[in-house]
Amino acid sequence: MGKRITYWDVTRGLAVLLVIFYHVPLYIRICHPSAAELLMPHINAGTYILPFFMPVFFIISGFFANTERPYWSFLWGDIKHLLLIGLALTFINVSIQFLGSWDTSAIRWFVRTLFSKPLDVVFGNWFVSAIFFSRQIYYGADRLAELVVKKQNWQYWVILFGVLVVIALTGIVLEPNAPHNGQWFYCQGLVFAVFVAFGKVLHTFTIGKKWFLGIGGIYIALMIVARAVGISTLEYGMINTSFTVTHWPFYMVLALSGSALLIGCAQLIDHFKPLEFIGRHSLTFYIPQGGVLLVTATLLGKILSLESVLSVWLYIVAMWCICLCALSLLSVCQDGWNKCAEIFNSKVFVHR
Repeated sequence: MGKRITYWDVTRGLAVLLVIFYHVPLYIRICHPSAAELLMPHINAGTYILPFFMPVFFIISGFFANTERPYWSFLWGDIKHLLLIGLALTFINVSIQFLGSWDTSAIRWFVRTLFSKPLDVVFGNWFVSAIFFSRQIYYGADRLAELVVKKQNWQYWVILFGVLVVIALTGIVLEPNAPHNGQWFYCQGLVFAVFVAFGKVLHTFTIGKKWFLGIGGIYIALMIVARAVGISTLEYGMINTSFTVTHWPFYMVLALSGSALLIGCAQLIDHFKPLEFIGRHSLTFYIPQGGVLLVTATLLGKILSLESVLSVWLYIVAMWCICLCALSLLSVCQDGWNKCAEIFNSKVFVHR
């Protein structure tokens, strides 16, 4: 096993913190719609990080993707580490909502849908489903490129990205007409496969932190220009039905330059145990956060009132701290469970 590259854990950790930062005011608004006006500055602030804090996960995934393995081995690895773990964490997310509100509808929905429409549960989390499908698409494009040119030269990269760009544009065109829950394939998986390929670029070519920070400066400049001319970064940050072919080039520039900024900052930090811990448990922090934030916002609403800017800040900080503590505890439990499983397996093999 190779040495762990800690700055990638730090990058994931930073991205998870940005995701929670973006979601906190949204969940407060869900529970307290009357405070929407007070929350708007915080919600708008989140739009400045929205274009890149999810694509960077796909880039990191591509960095570690091993397409030299046979496809069935590659597929089974993704099923185990993405779909099955995602399904377990989705159940935990639903359970948190049930325990926090004693509303049995969440559990009933999960059980009923699991048996009647299992794919809706397995692929219900857009991030897990999008990264799963984007990796399968990337594997196929990568093997096709290597089949045509036999080795990784400039022709390989032209074919790889050419195929993935065509797939991405096809996904954008098809997405508005996608069937129920088809967005995870038609748009998100198809479009985001390009980011997985950029991860392979970073794995193949050595790029220093100065380059990452320099490219990240483009993102900062574009955010300043966008604010000055009144361009909404929200519509360029969301992959949804409003995302069009004309939006896509600018979105790619935002996503890649913003990701470079985050990676460059992570390389400057490199070793920071709390961020490494969060990064190693990024799925555990990402998937159950919805339940934690919803329950926390509801419970805090019985203690705090949203009547001033100060009260909003107190509410946000309290939710942020409670969410991180709860998810950290869940991750520690997961580590303990994994350790017990390793001990059990080692003893089993010893006895054999």
